Amino acid sequence: MADAGAVTLTAAGGGPAPAGGGRNRRVHAADTVGQGAVEADWIAAAREMLIAGGIASVQIKPLAERLGVTRGGFYWRFRNRQDLLDQLLVDWEKRNTRPFLKAAERAGTPRERFRRMVRLWMDEKDFDPVLDTAVRHWASVDPKVAEKVHQADDARIAALTSLFLATGEEPTRAMVRARVVYFHQIGYYALNLRETPAQRRKLLPIYDEIMTDFRD
Repeated sequence: MADAGAVTLTAAGGGPAPAGGGRNRRVHAADTVGQGAVEADWIAAAREMLIAGGIASVQIKPLAERLGVTRGGFYWRFRNRQDLLDQLLVDWEKRNTRPFLKAAERAGTPRERFRRMVRLWMDEKDFDPVLDTAVRHWASVDPKVAEKVHQADDARIAALTSLFLATGEEPTRAMVRARVVYFHQIGYYALNLRETPAQRRKLLPIYDEIMTDFRD
């Protein structure tokens, strides 16, 4: 039975959009955080186009074709393409930065809070590394987006720094440890390392020991 809440993305020629290793992807309005149902469809489709083809591919006409609506339908929801891009960036912040900060803020020992943040990275349910990489590529051609990415990076590093400060680390050392952890993870995504979840979990205690030195 067809899923009435989903839209199948198709390429300009009518075939499936090239995302997720060639697999067809179904875009659900409910997957977009904090938007109305119709706006959510546009933003979800724009997100997939960003991932598949970069920011230059996110254009109104191809989006309308993918969603099976007219260009006029776009202007009922957005003032112009920049308005859509602004909302797409907000969607990224809600998806990839807010859950990270919430994981750090929840009660627990520094090790427990750190493990929650690591699970968020490893499970890739409340953090989308492919989207994060796509936004970083976008930032390389748009200074305003670059500033938003820098702000997100600073907030994530500050959250990690707070964990190390809670262990009694001197502030500069806490900041450097946070950077090591964060730069390692961003580098992991940039290199697109081919490891299974099981392999990553097996190495986690060693990474934990080397990068955190938690004693609790």
